[in-house]
Amino acid sequence: IMTIKDKYLKILSCLVILLLGMSLVPAASASSSSTIPSLPNAFEGSLKGDAAQAGPGLVISAYIDSKLVGSYTLTKVGQYKVSVNGTEQDNGKAITFKLGGIASEPVSVTYEHGANPVKLDLTFYGDFIPPEIQALSASPKYILNDGKDFSTVTAKVVDDSGIKSVTIDLASIEQGVVSLNSEGGDQYTCNVVSTVPGEFKFKFTASNPSGNSVVDTDSISIIVLNESQLTTTFGGSDGVFSPEEIEALVNNNDVSSGIKYAVLGAYFADGWDRI
Repeated sequence: IMTIKDKYLKILSCLVILLLGMSLVPAASASSSSTIPSLPNAFEGSLKGDAAQAGPGLVISAYIDSKLVGSYTLTKVGQYKVSVNGTEQDNGKAITFKLGGIASEPVSVTYEHGANPVKLDLTFYGDFIPPEIQALSASPKYILNDGKDFSTVTAKVVDDSGIKSVTIDLASIEQGVVSLNSEGGDQYTCNVVSTVPGEFKFKFTASNPSGNSVVDTDSISIIVLNESQLTTTFGGSDGVFSPEEIEALVNNNDVSSGIKYAVLGAYFADGWDRI
């Protein structure tokens, strides 16, 4: 049987628990609010003036007091968006925008910490036309994965303001971004070798001095084979090369000399009477 004393103790315990819970709520709220990330001041809109034709690859940047506070690589022609990551101390300070390093025409816009996204068109004057890829290919298409056999990438890239860099991204075959060699007359070349077998499409990028870039991800296609794949790739279903298949392989310009020598070496391994 619960006594009067027991009832009072139970009520007192409940009051203590309730008071403790209420005291923890503000602290928890303050702790959680301090961890909520601040929202950037976001801008987006159209590019005007010479920048109306600016396209993918060009970078737009935002600055406060000459400090970089946001950047974005364009994905559409004549359109941009950028998030400005300032601080509360930057409230009311002017924002400067640059496209490919060229400042925009003056705009009256200041940083507002956590403000809603702003629609803002920006005008730039300068060279914002990317280079033009007039030709791009890789030959031969099939090479051996011995690290010596190669496919030659050939490109013709033109730009009235000149070319700053021409590169191919070989990260998928563990070689990183490689510059092509200038051969004069807007021609660029690069020999691609690999020890990694597989089918690859490599990203090609050309940039001019103003920072405008053109990118191609489809034209450079190379298939790297190991020797165990040669019969199944170029031979018949029986796993043995016929004289007709050997002749077709030798005359196939898409196949490297390294592969041809490897196949011929295996084919004549039993004697030259197979000629």
